[in-house]
Amino acid sequence: LLAPKPDISNAIVEKELLIVLDRSGSMDGEKFQQAKQALIYILKNLNSGDRFYLSAFSSGINRYAQELRPVEDAAEAIAWAERLEAQGSTDINLALLDAAAAASSDRPTYLIFLTDGLPTEGVIENQAILDNFARSAAKNIRLFPFGVGYDVDTFLLDSLSSENGGLSTYVKPGENLNEILSGFYARISTPVLTDLTLDFGGLAVYDLYPSPLPDLFAGSQIVALGRYPEGGFTDVTLTGALNKESLTYTYPHQ
Repeated sequence: LLAPKPDISNAIVEKELLIVLDRSGSMDGEKFQQAKQALIYILKNLNSGDRFYLSAFSSGINRYAQELRPVEDAAEAIAWAERLEAQGSTDINLALLDAAAAASSDRPTYLIFLTDGLPTEGVIENQAILDNFARSAAKNIRLFPFGVGYDVDTFLLDSLSSENGGLSTYVKPGENLNEILSGFYARISTPVLTDLTLDFGGLAVYDLYPSPLPDLFAGSQIVALGRYPEGGFTDVTLTGALNKESLTYTYPHQ
């Protein structure tokens, strides 16, 4: 269990959000309304200093803007999203690559992917989608899928999140979204340390999980598991970044 010693709970990292909404025909009905409700919730809860990129996809890409926009544009973006309708096929590969290309800096970047996760056009093989995103996405992008409906492709969405430092969230038809949305967005709304690494000194540690370590968010904790062939005592050093400033915390052995 790791938590930095100094109180950094009010030192919020400025971040970029890449919000991608699936508007394909398979989303029509309650699923699309749930996904739009999640999108609107996120836009209404941006932090000062955040920037966002918003797109909707089916067979092609429909962008709110061609580039990242400041939080002051959120109300206009909400109005844009409310006019969207669900139609067309589902090109998940295209949508993910488009969002990855929109990232424009080394700030922490969170890709929020609202979908039922069922690719039907373009590249449809799960492994190919994963490989293409891995080749195209910058290392600072964390992917957080938000899956809706009973027929969601959990394997694809869970693989996208686990391989890209994020976490999947799912909502079923008829579920009350308020608690799910607040919990989902709380995970990413207030990052306090990013790009975490652990150093175990002279102790040989392997099979560390999770790897890479996720970002640390306000009010959360990180539990890391690993193996070592021989016991012993060592100091553990945690290194992370706060708004591009490198911070290091050392935990002496007891």
